Amino acid sequence: MKHIRFEFTCSRQVPLYAHLCNQYLNYDALNISIGCDNQNDFGPQTYFIEAQGEQIQLEQLADAIAADFLISVWLVDSGIKVIDEPQGQRTLLEVVPTEATQADQSVAAFCQQCYPLFGDNQAAQFGKLDLACACCHGEMRLTDAQKALTLSDLKAMVTMLINHGTLDLSSEGVQLSLEPFANPTGMRPQLLICNPNTLNAHFCLKDHQVFALSSIEKPLICVRPTQDHQKLPAPLYDICFGYSRVVLVLSEILRQKGIDWVYLEGQHHRPALAWIDGAWAQLSSQTLGNTQQSQAIKHFHAPEPLREDIRFLGFKTNWQAHKKTRSHQGLLTVQPLSSLESQTVYETDEEDHTLADAALFAALLNGKFTTHKQAKHAAVIYLSQEHTGQIVTCDNKGETSLFFALPELPDNGYDIFHKLDSSPQKAVAQKFKSLFPDDYLKLLSLKLHGRRDNLQSLWAIAAILIGLNPQEETQTQEYLSDALLAAAMRYHGANAPRIDYPLTKGEAHRSLNWCKTLGTLLSFRVAGHSDPSQLAFAMQDSLADYLANWLEHIDLNIGVHNIAFAGNELANETLCRRISLRLGKNFPLVVNRSLDLEGDNLAVGALYVKQRQLNAQ
Repeated sequence: MKHIRFEFTCSRQVPLYAHLCNQYLNYDALNISIGCDNQNDFGPQTYFIEAQGEQIQLEQLADAIAADFLISVWLVDSGIKVIDEPQGQRTLLEVVPTEATQADQSVAAFCQQCYPLFGDNQAAQFGKLDLACACCHGEMRLTDAQKALTLSDLKAMVTMLINHGTLDLSSEGVQLSLEPFANPTGMRPQLLICNPNTLNAHFCLKDHQVFALSSIEKPLICVRPTQDHQKLPAPLYDICFGYSRVVLVLSEILRQKGIDWVYLEGQHHRPALAWIDGAWAQLSSQTLGNTQQSQAIKHFHAPEPLREDIRFLGFKTNWQAHKKTRSHQGLLTVQPLSSLESQTVYETDEEDHTLADAALFAALLNGKFTTHKQAKHAAVIYLSQEHTGQIVTCDNKGETSLFFALPELPDNGYDIFHKLDSSPQKAVAQKFKSLFPDDYLKLLSLKLHGRRDNLQSLWAIAAILIGLNPQEETQTQEYLSDALLAAAMRYHGANAPRIDYPLTKGEAHRSLNWCKTLGTLLSFRVAGHSDPSQLAFAMQDSLADYLANWLEHIDLNIGVHNIAFAGNELANETLCRRISLRLGKNFPLVVNRSLDLEGDNLAVGALYVKQRQLNAQ
């Protein structure tokens, strides 16, 4: 008789895994115990099933568990090991839904048991959306209107889509189209993949991206199309697989019609992910604001904060002392605000670093301090499209200070070139104007909107300077930034030019001499570097190198024990990979994957921020 333990270590809670563990308590062939190490803590938690039995019984159990525990994007490790004594119990684990659902009993839209029955076109019950599933209870997520849909209805929808080019799928809150939607803002297109078997013919994918697309979470993954793809002209796409029963069956019918993908738009609430330091993290939670649906609530054990509740940037967070938690610990909850709830009015100025502070403390909650007074000797790289990109440090006394902030760039190409032409970069700017007159004119017509103290604005300008705007008209900054990132992904060489990112010293903090950065880029182009992908990669690689140098300088001054990452510009996989290679050798890199990179993490971290700006105005 052997006593073995099946383990699934995840970077955040996975409700389906907790639910499956509970179901295995009904496995009559063996005496089963279950548990979850570090449940409701920030950081990794391990779901486990323990059993004692003969070899053949344990092999049968292993086969069943392998079939049931579908891949989750949050799964970081799994294994089987022999144990001396069971650590688990016969009590049910808490199952906390992480998506908005209408039924607490539902942990997924479909699972390994029901999907082959209603989702396979060869199955007798294909298209039966209200098929009851004893495992995931996915039918309970359906509205009455969705339950009423028959296979004939769904086939008629596909015919309408093919004949008219678009389909308003009102029951799902989304629209489907065979052609790109009108997109005046230049936001990245989204695609619903109907035929996963042809993925590699259309997109450049890595293994971890394919696993994520197939996972139970069905996230949005950013990918680039294959080189010079005639039907996919955008530089990058956000893609996902069928994520609900309705969408899954529609996808299968479309696949049978020879359609590999369709354009997707609307409130599908797919989690957008970023690959950081070898694992996935969620960019931002969706705020649903629909009073008929329950809001996803996260619960954590957390040290006592400086304030007990806050409504901040679309989320509300509360901390309460709790008898069952460890010393100085309490129960922290965070959830999206509904559209009817008020929140803290938040305004920043040039010197403010409240958000980066919040991002830092939220990351450090991942096992780096047990009381807020222990948060020290750390730094955060906070890169955001919506707020100023910053580096903030935390010294040996827990005091934070702003080390670096990205500058606000001019809002138009004319002023950008004028700044270059009025700086020590004048000579190379004039050479660019002479050698590449078309790109010079496209630069003059560039308009930057919204925030301009982020990397996206810098990437957009750089894309024009290295010739990544082949269209006659200048594209939007979102498109141009994606063009630069896609070009960087294409580069697989061993070496790249070094682009300068020199610091400027202000009264309170350092910033970037962006004229020098762009001047360096131009100097390589006018010197004959004709491969834009090499220069695009060089911008990412050199920035990572400079960030590492700056952090090493900070380490000499205050001693850096942890470097936190936060912000939605970390969706830039090339930059993240280069930063990890540079910084990961010398510093622990901290990402709190239990929270968003740019969302609920800021509301949670705000509980620990000392600045008074967080008081409601």
